[in-house]
Amino acid sequence: MIENSPDPITTAVITAGMTNAVAEMKAVVCRTAYSNLWREAGDLSCGLLSRGGELIIQGVGDIPIHLASMPMSLAGCLARIPAETLRPGDVLLQNDPYQGNNHLPDFMMAKPIFVGDRIIGYAAVRGHFADVGGGGPGSYSTTMPDIYSEGLRIPPVLIFKQGVMNQDIVDILRANTRNSQERLGDLRSQYAGCIAAERRLIELCNKYGRGAVEATMRGIVDAGERLTRQAIRKIPDGVYQFEDFCDGDGIVDEPIRIFAKLEVAGDEITVDFTGSSPQVRGGMNAALAVTVSATCYAVKCLTDPENPANSGSYRPIKVIVPAGTVLNPIAPAPVVAGNHETASRITDVVIGALAPTLPDRVCAAGSGSSGVLSIGARIAADHHVHEVLMIEAHGAGQGGNVDGDGVNARRVNVGNTGNTPNEVLESSFPIHVLRYEISEDGGGAGRCRGGTGIFREVRLEHDATVTITAERAKFPPYGLFGGSNAPLAQYWIKQPGGTPQILPSKTAPMYMPKGTIIGVRPAGGGGYGEPSARALSAIQDDLDDGYVSAAKAKELYKVRLRHADDRADGAWVVTGRD
Repeated sequence: MIENSPDPITTAVITAGMTNAVAEMKAVVCRTAYSNLWREAGDLSCGLLSRGGELIIQGVGDIPIHLASMPMSLAGCLARIPAETLRPGDVLLQNDPYQGNNHLPDFMMAKPIFVGDRIIGYAAVRGHFADVGGGGPGSYSTTMPDIYSEGLRIPPVLIFKQGVMNQDIVDILRANTRNSQERLGDLRSQYAGCIAAERRLIELCNKYGRGAVEATMRGIVDAGERLTRQAIRKIPDGVYQFEDFCDGDGIVDEPIRIFAKLEVAGDEITVDFTGSSPQVRGGMNAALAVTVSATCYAVKCLTDPENPANSGSYRPIKVIVPAGTVLNPIAPAPVVAGNHETASRITDVVIGALAPTLPDRVCAAGSGSSGVLSIGARIAADHHVHEVLMIEAHGAGQGGNVDGDGVNARRVNVGNTGNTPNEVLESSFPIHVLRYEISEDGGGAGRCRGGTGIFREVRLEHDATVTITAERAKFPPYGLFGGSNAPLAQYWIKQPGGTPQILPSKTAPMYMPKGTIIGVRPAGGGGYGEPSARALSAIQDDLDDGYVSAAKAKELYKVRLRHADDRADGAWVVTGRD
């Protein structure tokens, strides 16, 4: 049995064991979850943290905005419930954005893992609850004026005490959330995931020794720091800056400025957000944990994206955010959409700032929004009212880059949850999907075209409350190096017998009758490079695949087209440039 620093082979085996433990944790949560948001869309993340609270291993493909903030969330828990007071079987829970969490829907559960009488680490699961109370079904509108109206806020508590569930907290959750049985089912799946990871980590300690496992944890984080510092040294020293804007907060129709000044000095980066807008009335404020997490994610993408992320990757990054701004609000400011809408703009400005000096590593801006459609309905049957809640993200389409077009209809970036299949949506919620397709002309023109997004229309099959929480309806995703911006996002409704009505990118909860049609067309990605440099064969492929219409091909790429008489589909053929 190895008690101290293990040899390289043993280190690799322990690292693989911890990585597999987190993967098993994710699988357990997804297989036991109640909500489609977890089971199908995967709006949750798993991690293994050290006894000191540093992120060691994170789930592959998990959500960036959930992960880099995990240490801050755990620190918030341990500031209130010190580690030395914890006992085997205790489990921490919180969702307070002002104590290190992201926003109210994201509940962080962390289980201390004991080997003997010593905590060697924490198994953590952060998941988005489809409802936490508040002013509308799904708890997802930026029009709420403070955090109290956004929903139930749970400070750090023990949800399990020495293996026994804290029924008082469970009763509070049950009494304050819609469709509470689904929420409690997801809560139990978080616990099951923590147990799975705990079991695997203890097995590693029993086989290789506690000291070897802890030494491996330290080594992983130190290696992450070294690799990131090496990558930062390749960026020329200097000061870089960029700004971008959010549409507004849903209450006041004014742009929200996100400004970043980056200073690269040797192997460190300082990101200063001084100059960003003051905190706003609606829920577009980003909690400090969100701002730090989004910044770290962007820097990681540009420096060392190939290697696993952990707390060591973020040690060379310093973030400066004045209190009272939209990126570090003072309570009780609302924060629900800061977690992904404002966070997306944070990554956009960090990447935009470094684009001139890293042209081969950056992408043009992506869709920049989760494009959330929330639908809530109460359906009466057998003297019982059944509440259904749909939270579906649509934002997709990424920016072009030096080597290729942006990814079409796929979500990446800070909030990379998947789309729920139409069949699951229709069987779970009172809606009928009328259209679900690639959004034609959704990406910006360029030598490398911006990725196009998703277009979906649904019809309500029951009276329901509808909320839109999205972005990029006023300020489009930017192109780079001559590439065009992506077209603006569009959202609309059509009530029975009425005409289509364009919606802003953020709405209050709206009660809509059965038969209402809702349309969602988030922005795509910006283009990279001059459109005139795009290969004619690539433009032909875009026409054939339905990514670009004939009209836009003529307008944006200045090409000549003719109908293909020799093709059964009568498609357009590119014959040259004007």
